[in-house]
Amino acid sequence: MTPSLPDLPETVRLTAPGGRRIEYCSYGDPAAPPAIVLHGTPGSRYEGVALRQAATEAGIRLVFPDRPGYGGTDPVPGRGFDRWNDDFVALLDHLGHERAPLVAISGGGGYALAAAQAHPGRVSKLILAAAAVPGAPKETYARRIPIVKWLDRIVRWAPAVGRSMLAGTGIFKAMRKREANFDAWPRADRLIMSTPEFAALSDLDTTEARRQGGDAAVTDLVGYSRPLPDPLGSISVPTVFIHGDADGNVPIEVARWAHAQIDGADLHTVPDGGHLFLLLDAGPLIRELT
Repeated sequence: MTPSLPDLPETVRLTAPGGRRIEYCSYGDPAAPPAIVLHGTPGSRYEGVALRQAATEAGIRLVFPDRPGYGGTDPVPGRGFDRWNDDFVALLDHLGHERAPLVAISGGGGYALAAAQAHPGRVSKLILAAAAVPGAPKETYARRIPIVKWLDRIVRWAPAVGRSMLAGTGIFKAMRKREANFDAWPRADRLIMSTPEFAALSDLDTTEARRQGGDAAVTDLVGYSRPLPDPLGSISVPTVFIHGDADGNVPIEVARWAHAQIDGADLHTVPDGGHLFLLLDAGPLIRELT
């Protein structure tokens, strides 16, 4: 990742049909065709800062929109991952492209899968990087680290407490910094998380993500406990999973299970890669886009 946070890219605001506001940032070559990238949970358009240098060097363009309820994008009523489908179409139309690669990072997975099911003609390639998958069997999360397991349970049964955990407020501020919680992450993630650069990027991203509060993040996490209305087998676009085999947030067993549901899908594992592998090496993603 970049050694320091450079000047932030311009935030572009568009108005979708119905008057909703959508905000996004672009990274890389502004003249290249866009790839749409969905941030994690919680997250924002600023997640792309970490990939800007790699995108520029590769001559590609990554467009990171704020998902509904995050950053500067207006929320959408309801709880289904299909809430983002209209934003996807509006963004492509605004960019002047009929179709584009669609990339999901972590908690963006459910939204990308739903959009690919609803609008296969507008997705040239679906790339799921360390992505969560709605309805994955409980056993696929057996290796998830304890603090994330607890958060997943709490947001379903006590959403207000879950919001505090996600915000790191009150007693959860100290919990987030506890050595035991840090040590539970894979070594690759600990190396990234211990750098000042990651701390600066994380603070920037999560602060923007919470601009409208924590409801969007809670809705995301609750949604992953249920499958999509349509089976994963209905995905008809070229699909690639990229996943670290040491991921402690979304274990690789989730990707293996989902990969088996989609005919013709590819699965590329990152040896010893954690949940944050793209911050250490964006190469696996860049190669899929070039």
